[in-house]
Amino acid sequence: MVADTLVEMVAAVKEFAVAPVTEVSSDAVVDELVVLRRLADVAEAAYLTRLREFDQRGLAQTRSVLSTRGWVRHELHVAPGETSRVLKVAKRLVDLPVIEAALLAGEIRLPHAVAIADAATLLGVDVIAGCQDALVEADRGDDPTRLRAALRGLGAAVDNTNAVRRAERRDQGRWLQISATFDGAVAIDGVLPGGDESAGIVTAALDALAKPSGADDERSPAQRRADALVELCRRHLTSGTLPARAGEPTQVIVTVGLDSLQADTGGFGELPDGSILRGDTARRLACDATITRIIVGPDSHPLDVGRTQRTATAAQRKALRLRDGGCRFPGCDRPFEWTDAHHIHHWAHGGTTNLANLISLCRKHHTAVHEGGWTILIRGPNQITFINPDGCPSFSRPRSTSGLVRWLYEELQRARPVRYDVAQTRVEPPSDDQLDAA
Repeated sequence: MVADTLVEMVAAVKEFAVAPVTEVSSDAVVDELVVLRRLADVAEAAYLTRLREFDQRGLAQTRSVLSTRGWVRHELHVAPGETSRVLKVAKRLVDLPVIEAALLAGEIRLPHAVAIADAATLLGVDVIAGCQDALVEADRGDDPTRLRAALRGLGAAVDNTNAVRRAERRDQGRWLQISATFDGAVAIDGVLPGGDESAGIVTAALDALAKPSGADDERSPAQRRADALVELCRRHLTSGTLPARAGEPTQVIVTVGLDSLQADTGGFGELPDGSILRGDTARRLACDATITRIIVGPDSHPLDVGRTQRTATAAQRKALRLRDGGCRFPGCDRPFEWTDAHHIHHWAHGGTTNLANLISLCRKHHTAVHEGGWTILIRGPNQITFINPDGCPSFSRPRSTSGLVRWLYEELQRARPVRYDVAQTRVEPPSDDQLDAA
């Protein structure tokens, strides 16, 4: 029986779980982590469909229990609220067969399905049903948080009137409370609107001041944010200005010969204190830096100084933010503020400084591309493939939520039937004179 098979599977997984993980190789840990996550996802999906069937058949009542929630709480020790949420999603997926099939196949996870089911409740099943394939494709490469943001944007695109009303109701719930505690501290708590730029403004201002002060900074992220709030208010009171969130890259002066810049390997650069940088590092720094051309004579005496040239302009950085949303390295979630503008085809080899040849990479993955043996291929407009040192490709997708919203909206429009307004024209029969003339 199937039930016996499941019992054997549970026993096998339990035996596997208690095995000493410290004796497992690093590669095996990685492989097992992936398989276990997929196993848990598929098991969650199977549980969801069985829970729905259990409820539809009224099996709780046949076991002298008033409700499905009560039976699950007693037998499986699951809180009633959690059972209600899962059951709600399960019932909604009946009208979204493509989403449910993808969930059962392990192509998407339960949090993705929950986000989609919530959107179907809010926007209508017909809207979500029209772009199920696109949603599955998006879910394969995105986390549920960004999917929810994209679905909210889709709701605003297809139902602007109701979206405005929902935003107005949400705005009415905003609040901020500052109170003194018994021991003399100050407690700050509140809620900001989620449908406009309010949270983004606050986060941007705090993040600008909440960075670690150095390698020995032992403050937690929460402590750094608290300190940043105080510092932000102090600066505003004294000067009336706030620091930019993303300033210029840190200035490091590196002297590099043209031959080192144009080389694929080898070469070197020199810091002002005489320290030598490897050529790979110098070329990486030159990717997103202010470059000044200086021609020197045989004795290294400067003969001519050219104009300073920025490899990526401020306008191009804004466009990269909109297009990439952050580091484009597959699987990386670092924000745009942590990225450099990398030339896919290095400017020292004739690469142009335009959006088609630029890509946002965080410091770690910028180093991996220049010094770790990774290469980048352009497959088409905004279609980029990363190839690791072993030759295995990984595809990169932009992380811009607005781009995902536009794509989902286009897929929805393509899925909807086209309506044609055909004017009805009355055709009069020919007159006797016309027939005679013919």
